[in-house]
Amino acid sequence: MDIRQIAIDCIESVWTGGQIDRIPEFYTEDFYCKQPGPSLNWTGGPEDGAWLGHDGVRAAVSQVRAVFPDYTETPEHVVASGDMVAMRMINRGTHAGEPIGRFPASGKKFEVVDTMFVRFRDGKIAEQWGLFDEYAAGVELGLIEPPELFAETTGY
Repeated sequence: MDIRQIAIDCIESVWTGGQIDRIPEFYTEDFYCKQPGPSLNWTGGPEDGAWLGHDGVRAAVSQVRAVFPDYTETPEHVVASGDMVAMRMINRGTHAGEPIGRFPASGKKFEVVDTMFVRFRDGKIAEQWGLFDEYAAGVELGLIEPPELFAETTGY
């Protein structure tokens, strides 16, 4: 199986499907993810955005799904070159689970762009860099008051 398909299967199984028991199938034991430190930290993840190993992925998936039980990631554009895969995805969820800080579950939904780059080693994801539009998610969920210009152009 090619790395492009492995990346898609990982997203569908682990992140969208919540099948955390399959993490070792897709990620190396020494996996390293470096996301930008979250400005909002709305799922209670690591302050610096780093996830390490299978336990780090398990914690990240569990945290996201505890807040957004219906969380999905939908790959739209997937490109593979050498040992790297780049993805543009649409992430969606409903805040129907645990509170986000002082904000109880609201039932509000979000739909935002997420980009991800992963490096493979021996058929598994060894490194990941990503950028999730947490600002847009925060506005859509009502956690952030949109600035006047944003509200005029988007209807929020």
